[in-house]
Amino acid sequence: MALVGFVLVAPACSGSDDAGVGAPDDGVVAEAATGGGRLDTDLRAAESEDPGDGDQEDADGADRAVDERPPDGTVVWVTGTEPADLHLDDPANGLTVTAWIREGLLESLFGVGPDLTYHPELLAAEPTITDLDDAAVAIEYRLRSDLSWSDGTPLTAEDVAYTHRILTEGCQVEADGSILDSSAQGCVYLTGNRLGIDQVTDFEVLSDTEFRVTMAGFYPDWRRLWSPVLAAHAHGDDADTVNRRLRTFIGSDGPLPSSGPLRIERWERGGSMLLVANEAYHGANGPGADGADGADDGDPVEAVRIDFVPDPGARVAALVDGRADLLFERSQVGHRVLIDDGAIDAVAAAGPDYDHVGLNLLNPHLAEPEVREALVTAIDKEALIEAVYRPLVGADGEVASQGNTYWLAGQPAYVDHQQGYVAADPEAARALLEGAGYVADDDGYRHPERGRLRLRLATIGGDPLREASQEVLIEQLADAGVEVVADNPAGGRFFREGPFAPDALLASATGGDDGDPALWDLALFAWAGGPWPGAQSGVYRNGSPGNPYGFSDAEFEVLAFECDAVVDDGERADCYNELDRFVTTLRGGDIGDEVATGTEVEPPAGVSAGLFMIPLVQRPFLLAYRSDRLLGPPEPSASIRGGPLALASAWVLADAES
Repeated sequence: MALVGFVLVAPACSGSDDAGVGAPDDGVVAEAATGGGRLDTDLRAAESEDPGDGDQEDADGADRAVDERPPDGTVVWVTGTEPADLHLDDPANGLTVTAWIREGLLESLFGVGPDLTYHPELLAAEPTITDLDDAAVAIEYRLRSDLSWSDGTPLTAEDVAYTHRILTEGCQVEADGSILDSSAQGCVYLTGNRLGIDQVTDFEVLSDTEFRVTMAGFYPDWRRLWSPVLAAHAHGDDADTVNRRLRTFIGSDGPLPSSGPLRIERWERGGSMLLVANEAYHGANGPGADGADGADDGDPVEAVRIDFVPDPGARVAALVDGRADLLFERSQVGHRVLIDDGAIDAVAAAGPDYDHVGLNLLNPHLAEPEVREALVTAIDKEALIEAVYRPLVGADGEVASQGNTYWLAGQPAYVDHQQGYVAADPEAARALLEGAGYVADDDGYRHPERGRLRLRLATIGGDPLREASQEVLIEQLADAGVEVVADNPAGGRFFREGPFAPDALLASATGGDDGDPALWDLALFAWAGGPWPGAQSGVYRNGSPGNPYGFSDAEFEVLAFECDAVVDDGERADCYNELDRFVTTLRGGDIGDEVATGTEVEPPAGVSAGLFMIPLVQRPFLLAYRSDRLLGPPEPSASIRGGPLALASAWVLADAES
C-alpha cells in the first residue's frame, strides 16, 4: 500500500505532505498549512495541551482495556488512538493510525518500499512519459490484469478515471481543461492537496487496464497521484457521497469493498475494529510480498482485530501477558520490557521523520554564520543517539543520524551534508565564536554589540524523549561555552507560541519588519520524509507558512522550481541535494563553493549564509509481536515504513505445536 509522504505539519506531537521532507513528530498527515513540508505531528494532539504522540487518553477511553483473546486465526493489534473516521484525505483527520488502517484496505497505483522509494502496486510496470509541446507531458499507465475488489468486481482503469473525477468535482476549470491552480475553490471532495492533479488537462481510458493522462506541465511527485484508487461502483456517484462513505467505510450495501489484503467486518466505536482477510485479494506487489520465512509451516492470518487502548502501559501489558499479538508505535521508554522479553520479537527501525534543531536567523547572534557553525560544531549526534535512543531500541536496534533535510538516511539519494560535524569539537566551536568577535568570561561568551550569547531551546513540553535530547544538547553546547536554556511550552502551545506562532511566521516572511522575531531562538521538532522530498522546498520559500526560520534566498527560489521540472529521477534527486546545501551548510557564491570551517570568509551580498537547520536523528519505531503467535513480518522495515497492515496478506501464524 502507498505510504503517506513526508510532510510538514505543526510541530507538536506528530506529521503532513507537500512541503517536503518535513513534519513535526508524532503522527498526523497535514500539509496544507505549512507551505509544502510535512511536520511530523498529530494535529489533534497539537491543538490540545497534551504533548503525547497521538496516544493521549480521552475521557471515554482512559481505562479502556484489551478484550479477551479472539478466536484462533485472529491477530490482535493494540494501538493508542482511535480515529474519528477513515476519511484520511480530509484535513480534519490526517491521523497516522488512519493511514495505517487504510494501508490494509485500499491500494494505490504505486506503493512505497522500505527504502522510501516508489514501486508499482496496482500497476503492471513503470508508466511511460512522453514530452509534448509547451512543457506538457503525457503519461501512459498499464494496470495489472488480475485486479479485483473484495466484492468480486474487477478493478479497472475506469476506477482510476472515477477517482480523478471525484477529486476534481466542482473545481474551477481553466481554458486548457485543468483545474484552477490547485485551488480548492468550488471543489467538493475533502483533501488538502490537489498538487499535480491541477496539471491534468486530459484523462483518457484506453482499455480495462490502460489509460493515458496529459498534463500541462511535469509534476515531480506524479507517482503519488490518485492514491488510493476508489471503487466507481461503490464509493458513491458524487463527491459528497464519497466524503460521507469514507468516514464510516459504509456504503449502500454494507462495508465498502477493499482492494487491499483486508476488508472491514465491523467497527465497535470506543473499543475495537475487526478486519478480515479479503478472499478476492489479487496479491501484494512489492518488497516483502513473498511472505515470511517459514511461511510453509503456518496458516495465514484470517483476521486482524485492532484494539484501541489509550494508556501506553496497558498496551505493553497486553502484549506481555498474551492478550495482544502486535504493537507498533514510536519507540518510548516503556518499551524496554518488550525488548528484554524472550516471548516477544521486537524490531526497531528508523521511522519516516527526523528531529532537528531549527535556528532563527532573525536572532542577532544566530544571524552570524560563525555562531551557527559553532553550534553545529559543538553538537555530537552519535553521543545524543547513544544517550537517548540506544536504551530504547537495544544494541541491534536501528537508529540513524541525519545530515540532510530532503532525503532520509537509507534512501538511495541520501548524502550527509553535515558529515564534517559528526563528533563534537568544543575547542573549534570556541575558536569560531572568538573569530566572530565574542569574548569569553566566567558566564560564557559576550559580544561587544550583541551582548551575552544566551539562547533558548524550545521543544514540546511533556515529551520525555525530546526533553532528554534537549538536556544532552544543552550540556554539549555548554562544553563550548554557549549558554542555552530550556523553553518548553506544553502540547499545542509549542506551535501557538513558538516558531509557528502567527507573529513568528510574519516576522520570518518580512525579515523582522513585522511580527515578532524574538519569540524563539532554537527549536527542537521533527519534519517527515517520503519518496518525493521536493515538498520540503515549500518550507524554505520566502513567505511560506511553514518557514519559521527567517530564511530567504532568491537563488534558492529559482533552483527549487528548476529541480521540480527535471523529469529524470536521478537528476532531480541530485538537484534536491543541491537545494539541501542551502539549508545544512554555509555557502558562499555558487552552489558547491562552501565556506571552509573556521575561516572568516563572508558570503556575497544578497546570498544567505545557510546552515539554519541541524538535522539530528530519525526517530525510531518499534514493531513488537509475540513469536508464539506470529512467524514475524516478512519485511520488518516495510512494516515500519508503511504500518503493520501494509503486508498483512503475507503474515503467517506460528504453529501452535512448534
